[in-house]
Amino acid sequence: MSIDTTPAPELGPGQGLAPVVFLDFDGVTHPEVCTRDKLFTCLPLIEDVLRQHPRAEIVISSSWREHHPLSELRGFFAEDIAPRVVGCTPLAPEERARPGPAGVRHIECLTWLIVHRQDHPWIAIDDVPWLFNPGCPNLLLTHHRTGFTPANAAHLHSVLKRLSQ
Repeated sequence: MSIDTTPAPELGPGQGLAPVVFLDFDGVTHPEVCTRDKLFTCLPLIEDVLRQHPRAEIVISSSWREHHPLSELRGFFAEDIAPRVVGCTPLAPEERARPGPAGVRHIECLTWLIVHRQDHPWIAIDDVPWLFNPGCPNLLLTHHRTGFTPANAAHLHSVLKRLSQ
């Protein structure tokens, strides 16, 4: 299957369609390397932004989707946000080889959109830029050592506001 990965029109307003947030875990919801008690420490900040955008839907793009069922992944989220976790990206065949090839997560996001939310606007929150096409305007990049920060929250709010128009 050939997927058009041209990013230009994807970040524009969604003509009333609900925006989709593709969410990585390691390096986003918590620092990439952390102790068990630090897991998901950045998630409340992400959830605070999502509460301001009640139509936004969440899709898990993290490698955690390979080892945890969707019901368990939803359990990491606050009770009011968990129902908005609508799925997980498919695992591209190339992803089975670690590390995956350049752009593989971008392709997984586009594949999910084609199947489930064609033409919906989207943003991916991730800490690994090479998993997306170079210069992808739909990528909100976090730093793997800190995870999601207040500056990232401001950026996400701005993007979701624009995508919801």
